[in-house]
Parts: sequence; structure tokens; C-alpha cells
Amino acid sequence: MSPKSGSPVSAIICSIVVAGAIAYLVETLSHQVMPYTSGLDATDPAQLKLALEAGELPLLGMVLVLGGWLLGAYAGGRVAISIGKQEWVVMTFAVLFTVGIVMNLLVVPSPTWMWIGGAGATPLFALGAGSGRS
Repeated sequence: MSPKSGSPVSAIICSIVVAGAIAYLVETLSHQVMPYTSGLDATDPAQLKLALEAGELPLLGMVLVLGGWLLGAYAGGRVAISIGKQEWVVMTFAVLFTVGIVMNLLVVPSPTWMWIGGAGATPLFALGAGSGRS
């Protein structure tokens, strides 16, 4: 007998909340450990683009942000399959979380490797985490 599955909607909501919280926490930690150069307004995409082009944004900070996205995608995929018990729930989470990452990438100027990791690897991490039943 297979375990009873939870509501697909609650599984998707919980997985997005978990993934978003992990990504947010890692990004916040990254900015605390490696702050932007003084005078840079992180809310201004034009200033961020200039800083990125000038090589003034900390590489390790960007790597940590990408790592947070991937860790969030993996954790969210695990939550989705644990609660929803169906692969389509994980796929839905993967699409929604990846759309959120792409929206972030569209707003905040980012190097190509972050686009590849964010838009390309994030859904793979989510789907990989949810590929087996728990």
C-alpha cells in the first residue's frame, strides 16, 4: 500500500515556501559576509549592471546566491514529493520556482553562468530531488 498523499496544492505551496526561504537565507548570508562596495545601491539595476561589468561584485557572493537557488530547488523538490507523492507536483514546483529565478535574473543584472545555473540547473535539481517517492 502506498502512503496517502497530501493535497497537491499544499505540497506546491509548502515546497515554494521552503525553497524561497532557503534561497532568501543564503542570499542574505552572502550579502552579510561579502557586502557590495560602498556607495552601491543594490536596488538600482543600472548601478548593479555597471558594477558587474566593472568586476566589482564579489564572485563568491554570486556563487553563494546560485548555490542557495540550487539548494532551495532540491529541498523544494523533496518537500513536493514528500507531501504530494506525485511527480507532476514536483514538475509544477520546478516550473514555478524556475520562473521565479528567471524573473530575478531579468531584474538583477547577472553573468551568463548564473543564467545557465539558475534557469538551467534549478529545474534539474528540483526534478532530481523529486524523482523518487519518499
